[in-house]
Amino acid sequence: MKIICLPKRVKKEDILKFVTNNRIFVVLSLLLLIGVLMGAILLNKVDFQTRQYIDLLFLSNFKEGLSKSLIDIFISSLSSTFIFLLLAFFMGLSAWGCILAPLIPLFRGFCIGFSECYMYTTYGLKGIIFNIIIFLPGFLVSSIAILLMSKEAMRISHCFSSSLLFNDNSFNKDQNNIRLYVLRSGCVIIIAVLSSLLDLTLNFFFARFFYF
Repeated sequence: MKIICLPKRVKKEDILKFVTNNRIFVVLSLLLLIGVLMGAILLNKVDFQTRQYIDLLFLSNFKEGLSKSLIDIFISSLSSTFIFLLLAFFMGLSAWGCILAPLIPLFRGFCIGFSECYMYTTYGLKGIIFNIIIFLPGFLVSSIAILLMSKEAMRISHCFSSSLLFNDNSFNKDQNNIRLYVLRSGCVIIIAVLSSLLDLTLNFFFARFFYF
């Protein structure tokens, strides 16, 4: 009789090993979460008049989004993620990218926290369900793409800065660094496309049940 081996319990050492081996990704993920908290806190600090103005903008955007064609939804979703990826990509090609790239997941988290908190405080349970079913899955996948792109940007930018500041010529001699950066950036774009396809699919099946 075949014995099925259950996975071992996750040990503290395994967690520490994962964090050690993925320090940059973990730090960027924390910055994303900090951005989410900042966005939620800022929304709670705005006055009533500003909240009414935000409500007008958000309600208009949601109505337009719910009435868009599927191709428009796909393009809109992809472009909103692609902007962050493009910024991170070009930051990676500069010596200052290792300093500026962490701001990208921070701002991304801020946008998520602001919109999620707005939907909760304005539309209550209906807004929560709308976010969980339609927006949140795509947000998570696209945020992973942004985190990976920011990580790669920091890595390649660190190589550039080391070459400029410390006269390290090893990077200039190794053209595989640039090729690897472009290749990994292409893989990240594929993840972004998948997140947009997920947005499209969820909108197609569930958006018809929501009215704002």
